[in-house]
Amino acid sequence: MSFTRSGGLAALVAGLLLLAGCSAVPAEKLAGQPGIGVLAQKGAIEVENVAITPDDLVPVAEPTRISVAGLVSNMPVEPQGLDARGQMALPVSPSVAGWYRFASAPASRSGSTVIASHVDAIGEGLGPFAQLRNVPVGTEVTIVDSAGVTHVYRVTTIERIEKEVVPWNDYFSTAGAPRLVLVTCGGEYDPAVGSYDDNYIVTAEKVS
Repeated sequence: MSFTRSGGLAALVAGLLLLAGCSAVPAEKLAGQPGIGVLAQKGAIEVENVAITPDDLVPVAEPTRISVAGLVSNMPVEPQGLDARGQMALPVSPSVAGWYRFASAPASRSGSTVIASHVDAIGEGLGPFAQLRNVPVGTEVTIVDSAGVTHVYRVTTIERIEKEVVPWNDYFSTAGAPRLVLVTCGGEYDPAVGSYDDNYIVTAEKVS
C-alpha cells in the first residue's frame, strides 16, 4: 500500500492506497479479486462484475464509524472506490477514514473489511489513524454500520511494511474468516516523491 501526500503531508495505497496524502491500491493489484474486474481505458477506470455471488445480491450495510479503544474515537467512515489512476480513493481529510467498497463489509460472512486513512494533511496535522502505530495486540476495535449494528474486533497484528513489498492481495482477500484491516502511512516522508516510505497495517479478528 502506498501513500502520497497532498502538498507534502500524507495519502494511502500505491501498494494499496496512493492519494493526496497517502495512497491507493493500483488497479492491477485489484483485478482478479472475486466480484470485480478493473480496466483502465483512456484515463478512465471502469469496474465490471466478473462473478456474482449470493452476497452480491444483498444490500450491503456500510461501515459509518470506527473506534479503537484508547486511540481512535467515533471516527467517520465513508465508502470509497477507485480514483482516476486506478488506485483506492481516500477521503481528503485525515479525520475521515475510507472503506474499500469492492471488498468485504463488516457483516460479510468472509473476507477482509479494509479501512484506510491519510496519516496527516497540510492545515490539519495528524489524523486519528496516526495512532495505529501505538495500538497493542488485543485492543478492541468497534465498527458501527449503516444498519445500526455494532461489529467488534480484536487486534491480532500490527506491521510496518515498506510500501513496495506490501502483499496487498493478502490484505484485500474476500476469502477466509471475517477480519478487519486498517491501513495508514508511516516511516520517513520523501518530499521528492511526495510519499511516506512505509505503511502501518493493523489486522483484527472478528469477535461479534
